[in-house]
Amino acid sequence: MSELLPLFPLGSVLFPGALMPLHIFEPRYRLLIRRCMERHHPFGIVLIRSGSEVDPRAEPYDVGTEAKIVAESPLPDGRSYIVTRGERRFAVENLIPDAEPYLVGQVRYLDEADGDGAASHASVALEALGSYLLAVVAVTDDSRGERALADDLRDALPRDLAYRIAGSLAVDAPQQQALLELETASARLKEETRILNRETELLRDLLVRLRERGERPELN
Repeated sequence: MSELLPLFPLGSVLFPGALMPLHIFEPRYRLLIRRCMERHHPFGIVLIRSGSEVDPRAEPYDVGTEAKIVAESPLPDGRSYIVTRGERRFAVENLIPDAEPYLVGQVRYLDEADGDGAASHASVALEALGSYLLAVVAVTDDSRGERALADDLRDALPRDLAYRIAGSLAVDAPQQQALLELETASARLKEETRILNRETELLRDLLVRLRERGERPELN
């Protein structure tokens, strides 16, 4: 079953469970946020495929994430800062551009299946994440983020782990969108493992050059 959802096209991807702060300044989005606050209703965040955030004709991707407003800080001039939390993924079945000053979509919420071998893929992905974070620590000499993230994800369910890794990867928005669109946690974890292994190798190559210059210790 589909339903209508106000849409906020952005240059960033929101994953389920993730927090995203937003600065609301355009009149159409001030109206959208005010209505959502008054009605205790979520809106949808969709990545822009073409156009810009200030372009009312911006074309979004077909899969986005429902956003729940969890904090708001209004400003005297009508602008505001809000914090949203990603909830359910959805597919846009139809766009209704003229119903409101902002974009409205007819959306269908997507299932969140684990997929075959999810627990096994989660274990492999977590190991790949650990190797990646170790390489990051060796480059930056700062292990605080590495310890916190590793501790936080140790007992996470495959679905939650997949989305947390997706949100932490230093990849561009289209690659994040591709992860969001994958149908199962298993498929998402497999792709994230591939990306993590690739990024770890790049960091290891960098560390070799740093060690040659005596700037970093060896990475074990």
